[in-house]
Amino acid sequence: MLQSFLQWKQGEAKKLAALSPEKRLAYIWDYYKLWILGIGAALLLLVSGLWLYFTNDKETRCFVLFANTTADLGDGSELHRDFAAWAAYDRETLRFADQCFCDPTRKLYGNQYYQMLIAYMDSGTMDLLVMDPDGLSAIGASGRLMDLRDPRLSGILEGFSDRVIRVIPSESENGSDPVPVGIDLAGSRLVGPGKPYPFGAVLGVNALAAHPDQALIFLNFLFDNQAP
Repeated sequence: MLQSFLQWKQGEAKKLAALSPEKRLAYIWDYYKLWILGIGAALLLLVSGLWLYFTNDKETRCFVLFANTTADLGDGSELHRDFAAWAAYDRETLRFADQCFCDPTRKLYGNQYYQMLIAYMDSGTMDLLVMDPDGLSAIGASGRLMDLRDPRLSGILEGFSDRVIRVIPSESENGSDPVPVGIDLAGSRLVGPGKPYPFGAVLGVNALAAHPDQALIFLNFLFDNQAP
């Protein structure tokens, strides 16, 4: 694979060297614009996230990303207000985002939403991910979701044992045994006819989450369990 990449790189370098500066820029834009836009969007998101982190006077208590839904679930939404009131949190310490549309089961080179999702996860900015079952399972298989047996997630497996979603890691070095990475949200505030995810959704915890303890609290809210 490395040899093929080097051969491709050499071939591209020869093509570019033979072009004028104007044609060189046109060639790069025509063939690599999706990569450029995707990486640019990811960098912009990362910079804006860091800016918010360092300039916000109030520490973020929990950041939830709702992927692949057209429902209004972002900051200021009814769900955002209800969770803040239920958990007795200051709304300014909660971040809800809902503008992310991608299918992680496919190759997504240049997809800006996927790049945004990965930037949120790999930077540790996002805590919880709500997504359709297939999409979240693909993210979990990649190793980007926390194993629900992690001590920091104490109480989740016990309280939601009949809803656990398991995946087999896509990388052989991570083993071949199914890993619990998600909780099926069927019947919750989010899933069902007339709800944001009529065809199903699963909640997972970012492997690099800064506030993994919020997962159990948010799950109890979604299923109308007792407030903390």
